Amino acid sequence: MGLRQLGNLFARKFRDSVSAGDIEIGFPGEIIHKDETIRTCNLANLPSAEASKKLGQLIDIRKNSKSSGSTTVMARLTHARLFGADDPYVDRSPDELMQEMRDLRIKYRNHDDQFLYEQHAETMQLVIYNQGQEPILDASLSLLMPNHNAFYVADKLPKLLRDDQFVNRTPDEMSAYPSVTLKDDAIQITTKIGDIAVGEPINAFNIPLRLCVGEDLLGKRFGIRYTLHGQNLRDPAKGKLRLLFK
Repeated sequence: MGLRQLGNLFARKFRDSVSAGDIEIGFPGEIIHKDETIRTCNLANLPSAEASKKLGQLIDIRKNSKSSGSTTVMARLTHARLFGADDPYVDRSPDELMQEMRDLRIKYRNHDDQFLYEQHAETMQLVIYNQGQEPILDASLSLLMPNHNAFYVADKLPKLLRDDQFVNRTPDEMSAYPSVTLKDDAIQITTKIGDIAVGEPINAFNIPLRLCVGEDLLGKRFGIRYTLHGQNLRDPAKGKLRLLFK
């Protein structure tokens, strides 16, 4: 193939591709916007955090009481006050209580998820608008945002609470939620979109992303970097969005 044929081939490919400048991505509304406000909540009310405070009081009783007899009596009284009569007292050493403290996040995982991603959840949806002349083929979207100990993003849908029991979601529900990867300093979200037609905004996520933000981030903002890939995009469509916390 000569230079002329190669030139024609690349020119045809360029004509048949979509420019990243024709793609608008943002938060939904009357117009597509680049900033979204998220409410904060008091994370001290997390079930695991409340249990941690109670265990901390039991540990203090154990450590600060000098008489073994009075330690047991005080521990029993403190346990009854904190946990109620329905939770029977079990004699545990300070080391055993500390180990239980470390295991609280696992023990209360489902309860915490209900608090974070059901009772106090904020949802985040994005829309993609193709203003070009051709559909975008086989599109996928990735997001990158900072991680923080007061910023929670569900890496999967929480279990459903029915008749005081936690039950699993259906496989279809679970697979429809975006893929979330939690790292020490960043959160990465990816979702497969498929073809994007011309002239009509579409939702990026089949099920919106679920967030919960603690009051430590009140008044602050997070930047979100997005990248849209497509089979016939000349270059990936890239940009920035912002979350504002109130």
